[in-house]
Amino acid sequence: MAGTRRVCRSILKYLYPLYILLIVLQVYFAGEGIFGVRDKDNTIEDAHQLSLHRGFGFFIAEPGALILLIIALLAWFPNTRLRTLSIVFPILLIVQAMLPSAGRWVAGFHPVNAFILLGLAVYLTLALRRGEGAMVEEEPAAGAV
Repeated sequence: MAGTRRVCRSILKYLYPLYILLIVLQVYFAGEGIFGVRDKDNTIEDAHQLSLHRGFGFFIAEPGALILLIIALLAWFPNTRLRTLSIVFPILLIVQAMLPSAGRWVAGFHPVNAFILLGLAVYLTLALRRGEGAMVEEEPAAGAV
């Protein structure tokens, strides 16, 4: 199991920086879509300009989050904070996909949650680059030869 954990931790070391880029792209796509609406005199709900944001968001929030959650569970970091945040991150991604379809006041948390996700991705990237997710040698059980 130590080999699987090592590989999964290595994968996460590259996935979190990728998610930083993906979240920044999502913010750009949302801004481009919102400001593109005023050029067409449409409402945001009818706007096809946000379809790139919606489609790309589905891809990184649904199947991407599930894959990220599986890898984070397999990595099972020895550091409790790192382990918890690596599991919370994909869960917040799944919540992020559900927020826009909620009511107006709940959907308002969609951009707030995006910035929380960005902060978590930056923190996890920096923590893994510092080596906080390194393997801890397991001590042999008492009485083992």
